[in-house]
Formats: sequence, C-alpha cells, structure tokens
Amino acid sequence: MPRYHKPDVAIDYSFESNIASHPPSSDTARSYFSVGYAEQVESALEPFFEDNIDVALINVGHSRPDYKLVVVPAEYLMDTASAEAIRDYVRNGGTVIMTAFSAKVDEDNQWFDTPLPGRLSDVFGLRTSEFYRPSTPPEISMEGKTERASIGFYEVLEPRTAKPIAAFTNTPEKSPAITVNNYGKGRAIYVALPAQMSVLAPLVRSLYAGLGIDKGPETPPGVYARVVEGRTLYVNTTGEEKNITIRGSKRGVITGTSYSGVIRLKAYDAELVE
Repeated sequence: MPRYHKPDVAIDYSFESNIASHPPSSDTARSYFSVGYAEQVESALEPFFEDNIDVALINVGHSRPDYKLVVVPAEYLMDTASAEAIRDYVRNGGTVIMTAFSAKVDEDNQWFDTPLPGRLSDVFGLRTSEFYRPSTPPEISMEGKTERASIGFYEVLEPRTAKPIAAFTNTPEKSPAITVNNYGKGRAIYVALPAQMSVLAPLVRSLYAGLGIDKGPETPPGVYARVVEGRTLYVNTTGEEKNITIRGSKRGVITGTSYSGVIRLKAYDAELVE
C-alpha cells in the first residue's frame, strides 16, 4: 500500500516545548502546564485519526507549511522561527488552529513581557493573560450545540480584531472559548482550552468542507481505513466483530470473499477490498 497522497493537514510537534513545559527539575512550569504536552499532541491528532484522514507531523519552525490546515497544540515555547512561520503561513492564505498553553515563553524559556500569545497576538487578534482551573470542566456553545470539555482548565480571551465563534456557558466570565481572526489572506483560530477530542472534533469537522479536506471511509469506532488507487484497507483494532457499511459490491483481495452492502470483520481482522 504505497502512499502517494500528500496530507492536507499537519500537526506541529515541538521538542523544545515538550522539554520546557516539563523540565526535569522542580519548576513553576510543572505547576502551570498541568496537561502533558505529548498527550495534547495526541489529542490534536485524534479527530483526524477517527475520521481516517492522513496527517503530517511537522516542526513548524523548521518547515514551510503548505497544508490546508495546521494545528498547533500547546506550543508553550514560541521561538522566533516558529512565530514567523505561523505568521507567513496565515498571511499567505493558510488556516491555523492554536490551543491554550501556547506561546507563553520565548526561546530562552522566559515568560513573554508582551501580550500573549507571544509574538502572535496580532495574528490571532487577541490577548490572553488570565487562566482558571474550575472544579467543573467548562462547557461551550458552538453552532447551536453544547460541548463539554474533559479538562478543568481555560484561558480568558480578550478579542481585539478576532471574532468569537464559540463561548463558555458555565464560567463566570462567559468569555469566548474559540475565536477566529482574519490575517492577510488566511485565518488564525485560537482555542482557549487544552487540546482535547471533545472540543477539537466539532471545530475541525466544521472546517472540512470550506477547506476542501475530504474525510476517509466511514467506519465504526475502532475500525480504521485508507484508500489507495481504488483499493480500501480496513483494520479492526477491537476485540469484537465489526460491521462496515459499503455501497454496492466489493471483492476481498485477502480472503477472496464477495461483499454486498456490508463487510464483517472479525476481532483484530483486516481486509483489502476493491
């Protein structure tokens, strides 16, 4: 199954942010950065993984992003190269999503003395300084639906040129939970919560159509699929049988089975159909 397709989506991974947010010695960063960096990167990947969408993992400061969507989860340390790469990407028409905990310290691991997110406040059209850890996870209203966060942490956003597209419903401030700012030819979206499936999934799925991002094959939970040159590989990662609805008739290359309307995969089974 050679992969000739270039992904439409990229997720930023910063080794520097991983280290700075969780230093080996006792540090105030450990107290502040309460959700693991790697965990948040994995949470940023999860919606695309569940939608069977290929994703590239990049270091935004050492690349020239040319993707339809770039997600920057918890980029705690924002160096000059990364900030300029994000700025140029958005200015030239890209769409970026950045989450809470991002752009708090510079390359010397010093807290920014300029409006946060550091070096990118104008790109995202806001500033943020306050944060809270409520005992009850925040709830947000987005496109008429209520989504409940799974993590008790949020930042208070103060929009300048940015426009709110989601708001907290159970916090004292009722401040924006997600904002979007037009910058140059592109859009910069800021999420006031740590990266998590319950918040990012409805957000990124609302962007697919406008960005021309195609979802992969529809599969039940625990079954993943990829299409290459007319063939579809299905993998059941669960310990139970799964039924996959398909259109028309397909032939199983691995088993030689003919399928019509549905493919039945046994536990931990796989099938390649055409």
